[in-house]
Amino acid sequence: MKFLQRLMFSSLIVVWMAACATTPKAASTHEKPLESGGLPTEVKKTDLKENEVSSEDVEKNVEKPYKSSYGEVALEYNANVETWIRYFQGRGRKYMTSYLSRSTKYLPMMKNVLRENGLPEDLVYIALIESGFSPIAHSRSNAVGYWQFMRATGRRFGLTVDPYIDERRDPVLSTRAAAEYFKALYSLFGSWHLALSAYNVGENRVKRAVTRYYTRDLWELIKKRRSLPAETKQYVPKFIAATLIAKDPAKYGFTDIAYEDPLSYDTVALQSSISITKLATNLSVDVDELKLLNPKFRSDFVPISRGNETVVRIPVGRGPDASAALSLSVTTPPKVVRSEYISYRIRSGDNLSSIAHHHHTTVSALRRLNGLSNRTLLRVGMHLNITDPGGEQVSQATEEDAQSGAVTPVKISRPATEATTLTDEIHVVKRGENLSTISQRYGVSIDSLKRLNGLSSRAMIRKGQKLRIRPESQPKSARPNQSMKKTYAVLAQFKAASSRQRPAPAKIRSVQRELPRRTVAGAGFKHRHVVRRGETLYEVSRKYGVALNRLARANNLTINHRVMDGEKLMIPQ
Repeated sequence: MKFLQRLMFSSLIVVWMAACATTPKAASTHEKPLESGGLPTEVKKTDLKENEVSSEDVEKNVEKPYKSSYGEVALEYNANVETWIRYFQGRGRKYMTSYLSRSTKYLPMMKNVLRENGLPEDLVYIALIESGFSPIAHSRSNAVGYWQFMRATGRRFGLTVDPYIDERRDPVLSTRAAAEYFKALYSLFGSWHLALSAYNVGENRVKRAVTRYYTRDLWELIKKRRSLPAETKQYVPKFIAATLIAKDPAKYGFTDIAYEDPLSYDTVALQSSISITKLATNLSVDVDELKLLNPKFRSDFVPISRGNETVVRIPVGRGPDASAALSLSVTTPPKVVRSEYISYRIRSGDNLSSIAHHHHTTVSALRRLNGLSNRTLLRVGMHLNITDPGGEQVSQATEEDAQSGAVTPVKISRPATEATTLTDEIHVVKRGENLSTISQRYGVSIDSLKRLNGLSSRAMIRKGQKLRIRPESQPKSARPNQSMKKTYAVLAQFKAASSRQRPAPAKIRSVQRELPRRTVAGAGFKHRHVVRRGETLYEVSRKYGVALNRLARANNLTINHRVMDGEKLMIPQ
């Protein structure tokens, strides 16, 4: 049996190496050796060039015959793909209609970038299912832009993300970063289906699935129960369905699409920082049109971001006036960076405390930004404005200061979540809290809080009110006393004893009952949870119905700890 297992493993290695040997040799980055983790840990920003051609030249390039040196993505039609096609034709029709309408604005620019890198043009429709070709698309896990890059991943592949610029929102630069990511993933797996799955869930998760089930066929992995997350199993079928519809909309019943015109523009290189508003005035163009062409700029100030020049797109025909207009639009960095906002749609189970924690802000800031009073009730479907966490600096100055100041911005740390006074028995209510958030924090039921504090079903709690959390007779958590130390010593002796000398399990359990449940190894926990891509500590606590502070304490973490893909968490009972 061991001989057969070794033979099968050797055969798998040979097949894997043979597959990798068929990988195209077109791009030099494609031949770079990968690190043990799977992908290069960093791509230098100089590798991600900013120069680009005008929209007229882009259209000419895209019209030429083209064949990808990396092969094409197999658009297989099966039951999984058919399910998504029916979805887009039914409940998802309005979304697909909107995405197709917007797609023509950016398709030439993005296809041109994919051609520059020798990649299949069909990869452009990853942006369709990720963001619907929207530069301001923003996920719950703070992924941004057309290709939904997390900040760390964007920087890893050469994108600038700072208070002035977010290149995840630029159609050319973000597509170049995505192209580098696609090439690295294809170099690793030699299969576009596996590469796209890894784009969704991370390369390490896909590598483990391939190694565990001895197959590089995604359709076989989809059949395995625990091979990949449910979302990832549907990712490639969703992409194939969207691609088939986008390439032939009429065939699938999309005949009433009002397609938008492709962006038309010329490009100019800046030698100095400018103001977009001043440039629009000096070019006699609408400032909103200029911002539409340059969505990566987060504010009116345009700095020199790469080397000694920055490329700015301007409307077609304004090139002759650009030189004089740029010289008149030079400005210095503002004193403050005006914060941008995203719109968050309230879902079932949300409250201000959970929303503030997830978006790294405070309840008071949310109330102030949205004009909410202490008695405002949140409704499912309601939209809240939330400060966009894309930048690393925040502004705390008046509008008059912003208009008059011209000094280097000062880096200010983000405001911490409002501190809450905690004791073992008594909780002092803070602004924005309610019985639900307090019960989750301490791991007790709302009914228990009401009984202990003599509250009716319609009682309202107020700021500064003191609530009893546990009965007075319930012992407080403290350091182990002498008797507990002796109990620990007895358990240690049991563990060190041989199997013959070890006492009966019933006796061991009777000794363990003398200790708090969470201090006994393995006791008081349901099981382990492996963190998925994009998950937060708060989302894991909600999933298992466990208070956030209990989950953090059980894993020796703070409540603001950012969990990583693959991290294992103990779930308390």
